[in-house]
Amino acid sequence: MKRGNIEWLRREKRSAVLGMALFGLLQMACVIGFAALSAIPNIPRWLFILFTVLAAVCAAVLLPALWTLRKRFQELDTAKEFVSLYKEERYMLLVNIDYIPGRELEVLGIAKGTVVQSKNFGKDFMAGMKTLVGGEITSYTEMLNEARQIAVKRMVDEAESMGADAVINVRYGSSSVMQGAAEVIAYGTAVKYR
Repeated sequence: MKRGNIEWLRREKRSAVLGMALFGLLQMACVIGFAALSAIPNIPRWLFILFTVLAAVCAAVLLPALWTLRKRFQELDTAKEFVSLYKEERYMLLVNIDYIPGRELEVLGIAKGTVVQSKNFGKDFMAGMKTLVGGEITSYTEMLNEARQIAVKRMVDEAESMGADAVINVRYGSSSVMQGAAEVIAYGTAVKYR
């Protein structure tokens, strides 16, 4: 996520809607297919029940998916607020060394920020296509950059709540939490100038 880049947010929303549309079409095809199979004349009762249940399950999955899309839009609106924070005069020194030259410091404790970010269906599909020909998968790069910035913001918020003037010894870490989701953590030592 680039600072002040609202166009990025629009692309993310379009991508989320596209992923949901593809998922919705797939689910509706399943519903129609299972409903059509259950309408076959002289079908055994157990098969009719099976196809009806499968059609209902496919239809029922759409509601949580739409709820998830709504939550993603809320996250993106929060990201929009995050982008606007950079336009304000809000500054905290972040360094990856364990001192600040010429400053005496009081250690306040560890400040951390963490986020678990996942890919969406549309981007995941396009990334799969990209692996066939090779090269950088920019959608994943953007996802991890967004996650890093959110983690840093959360770390800065925690440091500010401690009354810190700076965060020293800043480090990043990442791990795969589950298939298609990555955790990014930013942490460091919150300090106050003496």
